Amino acid sequence: MIPRTILLGAAAVAVAGGAAGISQATPPGKNGKIALQRYELHDAPYAAHIVVANSDGSGQHTLTHASPGNVDGEPEWAPDGSRIAFERCGTAVCGIYTVRPSGRDLRRLTARCPRTRPGLCKDDHAPAYSPDGRHIAFWRLHHGKYATVMVGDAQLKHVHRLGPGFLPTWSPDGKRLVFVAKTKTSQALYVTNADGSGRHRITRSGLPAGDQPDWSPDGSRILFLSGRADHGNLFTVAPEGTGLRQLTHYKKLTRVGVGSYSPDGQSIVFSTVVGAVNPPGATLTDVFVMTSDGTDIRPVTRARNWDGSADWGPAR
Repeated sequence: MIPRTILLGAAAVAVAGGAAGISQATPPGKNGKIALQRYELHDAPYAAHIVVANSDGSGQHTLTHASPGNVDGEPEWAPDGSRIAFERCGTAVCGIYTVRPSGRDLRRLTARCPRTRPGLCKDDHAPAYSPDGRHIAFWRLHHGKYATVMVGDAQLKHVHRLGPGFLPTWSPDGKRLVFVAKTKTSQALYVTNADGSGRHRITRSGLPAGDQPDWSPDGSRILFLSGRADHGNLFTVAPEGTGLRQLTHYKKLTRVGVGSYSPDGQSIVFSTVVGAVNPPGATLTDVFVMTSDGTDIRPVTRARNWDGSADWGPAR
């Protein structure tokens, strides 16, 4: 889970050693390009942008150009590959935007802050398209204190609340969502019907869930990070909470970010500090891909920046 303190101080966190990476759902189909979040660690105040690359790391180009001190992150491909949704965070709140893969036609979906009543600003995070592209799930932070799962149409014109929680992702059939919610002692994965009914926990105590989960394209598995903040290992579990499998086996508390399944379900994109390129003394992550069983890990990005929050899009 990405806490509010990290969102507000994301650049500082990146310099100190990285920030949690989040990802979104992956619709089934042929594999396309990977969208990711990149902190450009040159001149403070730092900024983060959305970058698109081929799965072998070639063809990298920057889509968004956040002004210094602002953070663009958590990219999410539309099911047809026509747009990428993302969040843009300033010093106070975040808002949801979309852009074409060419970098053109930037649109803000979250309502703009009223100038006369800034306390009414919406603080929206981590958009996730429904499989038919007609709706977006996201989470909203209220007064910096509590989070709720929200669903709106694809333009966020009609928004309603599903319940407490954050980091929602749709099932491939569009009938359910998986999300993270706090428990008495930690936080866990929950599944709910698309109308908010049938909410139930699927991960056991002792296996804290962090980072945004991702549903496999065939609907049989849910990918998630278990550990502390953005440190731990990647696991998958069935939507019923059975069949837990551990994919990565990093020692101690290693910095890892979930990423997403590839559209064909055969691979996973994620981020980690293990094998990443780093300036002296830094612990920044690069983006990697692996097979869906956790083997054959290979790099996508190799740069002295913080790269993460990867989402694998469809072929167009």
